[in-house]
Amino acid sequence: MKYQKRYLTMQVASDLNQKMVFIGGPRQVGKTTLAKHFLKNSDNGYLNWDIASQRAQILTYELPTSPLWIFDEIHKYKKWH
Repeated sequence: MKYQKRYLTMQVASDLNQKMVFIGGPRQVGKTTLAKHFLKNSDNGYLNWDIASQRAQILTYELPTSPLWIFDEIHKYKKWH
């Protein structure tokens, strides 16, 4: 599936050069798709709290060697901040 540029793409790209970016919104609107777009066609750097093996990586700080990390569903972890 081809990535459809969203109205926030340029703002997120600009902000990522300076700080952490949080993407929020209703279900099924493309938050994960937008976030993964910035991984440059690679899933290296993407961790989903709902996947047990990836949750274990987060909890043990075994993070990917990527310049960008995406933590999907991280709000479900009570101590995420």
